[in-house]
Amino acid sequence: MKRVLLRRQLLLWLGLPLALLWGLSVYTHYASALHAATQAYDRSLLASARIVAERLRVSKGQLEVDVPWVVLDSFERNMNDRLFYQVISPQGKTLSGYDDLPPIPDKAPLSKLYPALVHFYDATYNGLPIRVAALWQPVNEEGVEGMALILVAETLTSREAFAHQLLNTALLSQGGLVLITLLLASGMLRKILRPLRQLSRLMLQRDPADLTPLPMVLPWYEMQPLMLAVNRYIERLNAMIARQQRFSADASHQLRTPLTVLKTQVAVALKSERPENWRESLVAMRITVDDMILLTDRLLHLSRLRATLPHEVPQLIDLAVLAKESCFSLYAQARAKQIDLGYEGEERSQVKGDSKLLSELCANLIDNAIKYTPAGGTVTVSVREGVLRVEDSGPGIATADRQQAMQPFNRLDGAGTASAGAGLGLALVRDIAQWHGTSAELHESPTLHGLMVLVAFTSQDRFPAAVTHV
Repeated sequence: MKRVLLRRQLLLWLGLPLALLWGLSVYTHYASALHAATQAYDRSLLASARIVAERLRVSKGQLEVDVPWVVLDSFERNMNDRLFYQVISPQGKTLSGYDDLPPIPDKAPLSKLYPALVHFYDATYNGLPIRVAALWQPVNEEGVEGMALILVAETLTSREAFAHQLLNTALLSQGGLVLITLLLASGMLRKILRPLRQLSRLMLQRDPADLTPLPMVLPWYEMQPLMLAVNRYIERLNAMIARQQRFSADASHQLRTPLTVLKTQVAVALKSERPENWRESLVAMRITVDDMILLTDRLLHLSRLRATLPHEVPQLIDLAVLAKESCFSLYAQARAKQIDLGYEGEERSQVKGDSKLLSELCANLIDNAIKYTPAGGTVTVSVREGVLRVEDSGPGIATADRQQAMQPFNRLDGAGTASAGAGLGLALVRDIAQWHGTSAELHESPTLHGLMVLVAFTSQDRFPAAVTHV
């Protein structure tokens, strides 16, 4: 996999725009400097042309000009440039200067920067690039009328030197600014990424069994959602591992006894040579296996329920229909004990919830009532205004033992004393009720004088944010 460095990418994304801006800034500085140099030197050329124009005079009907070199030398800025001039009469005759200077191009406009009829244009003279100022000077003296033309040209050495000097200054200053910016950005990124390296070291040194939340070592507000998401994931992982450990512990603890009983029953059958004893052992083993299947099924239901969190908007469920269906499904079990199992209450009662979980709740309550009701007893199921009631004529549960009865693997015998066993029915009922945002209450039945379990469902918009399982 290709190695990608975050700091290198950030510096690259920052450095490329800065380099482009640096180039653009240098170019604009150079163009501005060249324009400023052109204007400054053009003004000097125009001044030289005006000095020459002032030397025009009419003598004996002829236009003459006297241009001493000392006048032209006074306008030269340094020894790097050469100055040329030409004075042309209104008739097009060269009066003085170089008679082969480049003429005014056809497309050269009059300058609007100065109050004079002057053209500025670039040309080449004797293989040298030059800048020319062409000034039109009106003449109206002693019968001589027309526009004299004064051309003053200068080589570009000083202009280019001035522009390059400004360009070098811009290159150094802007380049230094970009370099300093990148160095500061690199140092800033190194400091910013330090908490990430700290977090990496923390994760590398962390014990694999340590599932405590990570400390908030990242100080930036933008990274807080990431840390919260990681910590929530650790919490879910911790809960999942705890459920697996709980299921393993429960299964190993609860299955040990029936497996021991089954082993004993097998040993007894093997020692006996009488077929009737074999049959008796096989019947006992079938009962033991059935109990183990029921126990395993309840363990799986309890583990699955603990692993389930409400995450969808519940649907409208007809609780009365579910209660009646549970009564029908357990009717044969009740009939085997000659128990009068019946339903009383509303024909329809809609609540918000999960149909599978509510069916499991009803079935567990009715199954628990049938188990602990003596033969010939009564179990009554009713639903009114969203409240589920399951009553029986069994021994009931003492008030002091009711909270303990809701815990997993605690079963109360007929005398009302606690004994170890696979009591998972009421534990499942408790967790399903909590999942739906309500609770299961244990009371004494006012009519049957046994146990009455109440589960009141409300018309809630959504499930609670979390469910606490014990």
